[in-house]
Amino acid sequence: MTTIQGFSGTVVTPSSPDYEQAIRRVSATSILRPAYVAFPKTPADITRALEFARAQTPRWRLRSRAADVTHLRLRHLRAVRVSEDKKTVAFQGGAVWGDVYTELTNHNLVVVGGNVWFVGVGGHITGGGYSNISGHHGLAIDNLIEATVVLADGKVVKCNAQNEPDLFWAIRGGGNQFGIVTEFVVNTFPAPGPTLVGALAYPGTELSNVLKLVREFLEKQTPKMRIMLAFARAPPHFHPGITIIPYIEGDTQEAEKIIAPFRTTVTPVFERIGSAPNQNAVTHGADAMLANVPPRSAIGGALFTDLWDDVVGQVFGEWRAFTEKEETRASMVMWEFGYRDRIAEVKASDTAYPARSPHYYVLATGRHTQPSSDASTREWVSRIATLVKDANTEKTGVKLPTPGNFSLGPDSVGVEEVYGSNLARLRKLKAKYDPKKVWSRGWVIEPDFD
Repeated sequence: MTTIQGFSGTVVTPSSPDYEQAIRRVSATSILRPAYVAFPKTPADITRALEFARAQTPRWRLRSRAADVTHLRLRHLRAVRVSEDKKTVAFQGGAVWGDVYTELTNHNLVVVGGNVWFVGVGGHITGGGYSNISGHHGLAIDNLIEATVVLADGKVVKCNAQNEPDLFWAIRGGGNQFGIVTEFVVNTFPAPGPTLVGALAYPGTELSNVLKLVREFLEKQTPKMRIMLAFARAPPHFHPGITIIPYIEGDTQEAEKIIAPFRTTVTPVFERIGSAPNQNAVTHGADAMLANVPPRSAIGGALFTDLWDDVVGQVFGEWRAFTEKEETRASMVMWEFGYRDRIAEVKASDTAYPARSPHYYVLATGRHTQPSSDASTREWVSRIATLVKDANTEKTGVKLPTPGNFSLGPDSVGVEEVYGSNLARLRKLKAKYDPKKVWSRGWVIEPDFD
């Protein structure tokens, strides 16, 4: 058994009985088979793992979730602590949003966090962090107060607006390129109370009518309202369909009035709408749908400025054709329309996150079973993302960035597109905090030493 001097966690190798469980991922296409999987219990363990890594041949390439030669996984670092005044909450970098929401529910609080409970807090926040409550409070990074980061040299530092402000700027949108965040401290807010959520499904032939209703919804949208439009094939017949997924905070009767046109103007073939008591419940809304999805997937997307029927129609056609075969029929496209003014109030240069002009986003998720379908699925996802990006540029004259959390991978989206107008400053800070490129997976920022 491999050991690391002074390391209080555990290290798993291919000969360990729990190796397969240790490398397990949500999608089988993301599984790597490293020589080591390290599970630190403290930030100091991460420093010791880095020291050990530098002595190995080949050298470990460390990242909080995945790497070429090792995984450094933070599943033991999941503590959540609400401050005495209940104005902030601190949580460790290995937590998932379900850990945070479960604790906050006990205090009737909420944070700007992920919309699905099993999403890890680290990548979500450092990648920007869209949320159900972004309409009220902006992105997750806009509500980050302080972070504890293990740097490439093993040093553990706290960063905030006063201490290490360059690092604090960089981790708010710079992804995994500046260190491993072992703790986040963020603002909390009073919980919004009951929220109307659920789904209304329509046949694909109703697309134009449903789009008209979505446009009318957006014209009246307030911060407490968001809506998603999904393309999906539902059992038992798996016909191409459209699903509306609302999120409306507040009085249930008022929320029902807002969603009423989606029942009366166009008649859904299926409906399941109800009131969720808190954000923890909201984030479990997709559990049943995700329970039996195919084991392999590819995800990519794009930001876009407005709802254009022709663009949505083109994507629908591409999706319908791709999902005609049983192997790929679980693939989906999700258009997400949140109230966007608060996000746009922050300048692109205020954080490392470059996407601040008013926008919505779309995600294409290709799901399949066989490894032989990996390449074609990725090509389809890339095609959908490119279609939307190109259409947006053509219609507005503006090329929006595609941040890492929306990008298929570095092989299809370059660092210039991911980091946008902030890349030059990020390159300077890469030279300052990671000159040897220890953090060298994903959208790797080249250090600028000039």
